[in-house]
Amino acid sequence: MVPPVTHRWPIQIDPARRYPAGMFGSFNPVQLLPLTLVTDKLVIQGTALTRVRRLTDLVNDPNSEHLVLQDTTFMEIGSRRVVASGAAAQVRLSDVLFVHSNGPAESSSTMRMPKQPVKATLLLPPFTVEGTIYLPYEAELRIALEAYGDRFVAVTDAKYWAYSVAESPNSVELLAVNHARAHISIAAGVQWHGESGPAHADSDGGRNPW
Repeated sequence: MVPPVTHRWPIQIDPARRYPAGMFGSFNPVQLLPLTLVTDKLVIQGTALTRVRRLTDLVNDPNSEHLVLQDTTFMEIGSRRVVASGAAAQVRLSDVLFVHSNGPAESSSTMRMPKQPVKATLLLPPFTVEGTIYLPYEAELRIALEAYGDRFVAVTDAKYWAYSVAESPNSVELLAVNHARAHISIAAGVQWHGESGPAHADSDGGRNPW
């Protein structure tokens, strides 16, 4: 009996497309990612178990509305009084103002889209965030802001504070900011390049967090 003929079609990866993080996360080993998540009332610390390498991939997964953490502590902002702790917890991402890793931020050039670094101030009452955001190349800065669609905005060399609730400034290498909760302000006179190119595509020295 002649065995049936099967065809294996090669998978074509388009570098210009964005793919769900889960599509590629399964190829990586599980890692422990210690995180700090901040809402308008709470500071939450815990550890995520994930196969994705980048914090922005973790929080921008379109199939995830919650983040599950282990060894979790919930504290009031300002006083840092512990109000709850547990072996595991589920945190609703829509309530999170921003999140950062408690260790070095890992970046990768895998399928990185050309983006332009811009200094910005992000207002997430009661918090203020300052740092560098990365916008798609468009003819105008206004259009680039309108085109930015990620659920969490990557902010590098970030500093955040909330003096009204006794939260002193804290500096982190990479902060993922909830886009829906943020007002983004870019100062007048910022230099803007209307087109991408070799001089700009890797302007952050390979540290772009996507």
